[in-house]
Amino acid sequence: MLHLMIKDIFTQKKVAYFAPIFLLPYFLTIGKNISGYSLITILIYSLSIAFIAYFMVMYSNFNTNESEKSQNRLLLSLPLTRRAVINAKYVMISAWWLISFLSYVVLFFVLKVMFHLYSSQTFDWRIIVLSLCFTYLLATTFYPIHFKFGYRVASIIGIGTFFLVTNGMGKLFSQNSHITPAIYEHPMVSISSITSVFVLISYFFSVRIFEKIDL
Repeated sequence: MLHLMIKDIFTQKKVAYFAPIFLLPYFLTIGKNISGYSLITILIYSLSIAFIAYFMVMYSNFNTNESEKSQNRLLLSLPLTRRAVINAKYVMISAWWLISFLSYVVLFFVLKVMFHLYSSQTFDWRIIVLSLCFTYLLATTFYPIHFKFGYRVASIIGIGTFFLVTNGMGKLFSQNSHITPAIYEHPMVSISSITSVFVLISYFFSVRIFEKIDL
């Protein structure tokens, strides 16, 4: 599985590694202008990191249908099971998230040195947990659809899901009186639990779909 993960890193499109430079400042500027309830700011930072990570997940799977099938045939000609291929994809979600998070930290350091910009949220542990959860939620939406219908359909639905999640989270946490008490009082535990359930369901469907694909 490690070899499959290394393969994804080396075959990743180079533009994906530069994505944080162009996209993160936009989200960070929005977060900087938000005051008041701190969880909203944390959500914005977390979603920005998750979006970059999700962008990298998508681009690591960018191929035409034919070349993707050829690549899968080549992989499965090696002593690998189809489940091992899926396992590598799901573990790599964490790797893409780590690259995105490190980009976020480096960017903040540069902004602090050059523009004396500082945020108390920069190294908040809640950003680490939430951004990882959001990354997995987006990616686990992407993979079953990707294996079933292909890259284009999955990427369109995945990006749509990101904006739905962003809208939903903003409205949910801005209406304190109407929010579910369990989520409001324990957001980390609630979102982590929801993410775990979604990841397990997504993984199950991805394995089932990929094992039945005729290559």
